[in-house]
Amino acid sequence: MLLKRGITGFFDKGVCPLDENNYKVFKQACYSFHMDFWNLNNVCDPDNTNYFYGHFTSNRQDLYILLNKYYPIAAFTNELTMNKKTFIDISENLYILGNYDIVRAEILNAAFTYSEHNLSKAELHQIKYWNPTSIGNIIFNEWD
Repeated sequence: MLLKRGITGFFDKGVCPLDENNYKVFKQACYSFHMDFWNLNNVCDPDNTNYFYGHFTSNRQDLYILLNKYYPIAAFTNELTMNKKTFIDISENLYILGNYDIVRAEILNAAFTYSEHNLSKAELHQIKYWNPTSIGNIIFNEWD
């Protein structure tokens, strides 16, 4: 998967950050998903991540829908472990999530290679420092 400049939320000095996705639209999508499949616990726009997330439960199982703050890329995981998420695919009909690109777990769980990207120097510096475990952990990160 080609990672586009700015997807990590880190920007070179003097470069304007990208516009963020609309949190309210994501929150509405989470409420729609909740009504059909899962119980919604909360929807968050945390300060120290580059993603929004909705937290759901069903039969004591956790599900998180993650949305990158800068690109309309969404994914699913069962646990929000800092920079060590394992991504999953779900079988529910995802038309409710609208115009977000749901990336398959196979792609997100793959190892990052430095040759396949369009990232800035600042982003590459942060990746080397934090050493994330997968492509997904670059797209959905908690780097401070």
